[in-house]
Amino acid sequence: MKVLLSCAGLDHARRGFESFARACFEALRDDPALELELVKGSGPRGPSERSVPTLSRDSRTARLVARASGREPFIVEHAAHGLALVPLVRARRPDVVYLSEWHVGRVLAGWRRASGQRFAIVLNNGSSSTPPYDHFDLVQHLTPGAYEWAVDRGADPERSAVLPYGFDIRAELDRPWGDDRRALRERLGLPADRRIVISVAALNRQKRIDYLVEEVAALPEPRPFLLLLGQVEEETPPLRALAEERLGADGHDVRTVAQSDVRQFLDASDVFVLCSLWEALPLALVEAMGRGLPAIAHRHPVMLYALGDRGRAGDLERPGELRELLAAIGDDELAPERAAERHRSTYEQFSWDVLRPQYVELFRRAAALPHRHRVHRHPEQ
Repeated sequence: MKVLLSCAGLDHARRGFESFARACFEALRDDPALELELVKGSGPRGPSERSVPTLSRDSRTARLVARASGREPFIVEHAAHGLALVPLVRARRPDVVYLSEWHVGRVLAGWRRASGQRFAIVLNNGSSSTPPYDHFDLVQHLTPGAYEWAVDRGADPERSAVLPYGFDIRAELDRPWGDDRRALRERLGLPADRRIVISVAALNRQKRIDYLVEEVAALPEPRPFLLLLGQVEEETPPLRALAEERLGADGHDVRTVAQSDVRQFLDASDVFVLCSLWEALPLALVEAMGRGLPAIAHRHPVMLYALGDRGRAGDLERPGELRELLAAIGDDELAPERAAERHRSTYEQFSWDVLRPQYVELFRRAAALPHRHRVHRHPEQ
């Protein structure tokens, strides 16, 4: 099968969609059942990987168009990327176009309807978009709960699938310990003698970074060191100021790093925390548990699905809840044996080794479905 994997923000945005697109491409590119090509909105070309330059969400033009149309800049980026894909789709004649961006799908569906070209459009519904999905041929929901929620609201079960994100989790845990871990911390400029709590999330209030800072600040001395990794946004400066005020320069750090560098920061840390109240499927949470870290998240069906028996959940809307959960994690939970247990359980549920054949089957199923030609506006757009 010829499959185009599209991601408009890859190589200039650092969010879950972009991280997954890169991981998916690397995991499936050598599968003998697929002829896979990655198409992105910026960055260098490579084997089976090409850029289709379009309007970046951060460009002046995209912001002007967004302001004039009353839309968000990322929607302008996605629509422009969809238009830029049309010549490639016409030339490559794929069996399947696989994407995570709603508006890219809308543009391609419009082109398909006008041209009569036949290809399946598969949406990875990582943004938990609501039905109807009439311009997609198949919608991938990341958890059983998300699938049931969508079907209850009118989604066609025949054009819906449950399949979580795949993760690059190795069969054996290779996390550093002892002197190797101390050397890693020194190289990364992290404290050698303190417990490190890490959160990997966009640096905004939706991810509830302010709550996380306040909860860590309320712990008694010697409190953990808080490490925040994430994309800088408009809300980031006041959150930086809050962390500086409540934790001090020696009690925290805020960094934006490449996705490929996240693993070493996880290996240098002790506990992972995600404070957002909901996610389609929390990538960073699963990645952390795949590196053996104990994890804490909000008690929500999706978070519980991701956590399994590997972490702790609580009502993270309640002041004081997170600090109690952090205080309850003893040194025994940080031991190598417990880390290996968390890793193995996560590997068996989310690794590409386990999920790769299911992704190939997802594309086969989509290619076999009668293609849709209706194009509807999403009720929330």
